[in-house]
Amino acid sequence: MSRDLMHTAEIKELVRDAYRHVPPTTEAVARVLYSPQELAGIPQSAISRSLGVANHLRHADIRPGDTVLDLGCGGGIDTIMAARRLGPGGRVIALDFLPEMLARTAQAAAEAGLANVEPLEGELEAIPLDDTSVDVIISNGVINLSPRKARVMAECARVLRPGGRLCVSDLTVHQEDLPPEILTRPAAWAGCVAGALSEDDVVRKLARAGFQDIDIVYRRPLSIDDCALYPLFDADTITLMRRLVPPEKQHTVAVAVVVCARNGPTHMTS
Repeated sequence: MSRDLMHTAEIKELVRDAYRHVPPTTEAVARVLYSPQELAGIPQSAISRSLGVANHLRHADIRPGDTVLDLGCGGGIDTIMAARRLGPGGRVIALDFLPEMLARTAQAAAEAGLANVEPLEGELEAIPLDDTSVDVIISNGVINLSPRKARVMAECARVLRPGGRLCVSDLTVHQEDLPPEILTRPAAWAGCVAGALSEDDVVRKLARAGFQDIDIVYRRPLSIDDCALYPLFDADTITLMRRLVPPEKQHTVAVAVVVCARNGPTHMTS
């Protein structure tokens, strides 16, 4: 059995539970990732639930009139930033599998005065959109939450038009660098560490899904202190990381990356 298919139901349930109850206490994350100019005019409700790992929007090449799909919209901060770039002729489809998150994004979009945000309930592995129906896919610290990443990437290729752009942020790790006592904790999955791929695996899976011009355009090491900013990592997990990860590796327990790619003329549907 491939790693993508292991414990699918259990992983999805723990992710649902973790994100359903995440508190609005992550403004510090937003202040790390986004400039004051980028945050100007963003509703506080979205800033306070920022759970991304990098600022992929600086690399996303979003153009006025595009149809953008935000995979895992969460509290809505990236959805809103993307929607503001599109103008009245474009739209952002905000996908999430939690109704609570969709409600938060819709409310934040309304507070921002945006009418071009469309919440959509669905799963990454079965995106409820037609083939070749979007121009750009963005995502921030979400694809790692899926136990079937190859399927997610195939779905991205399916719904993107030929030549469409993918720009996503996520964590990469070398699994051998993290003790199993950490990798098997639910908080490590919710925090995108236990499910993270290596950079080579990310590139390989995207290529197999039919993407071209794959480029990792940004890297930022994450320390244990950085992980502690996210409430998804409970105090016990952070304490365990400080105890089990060698001191010389504690400044880089994962690397946040931004990956850009272009959809090829054909795609795999496996």
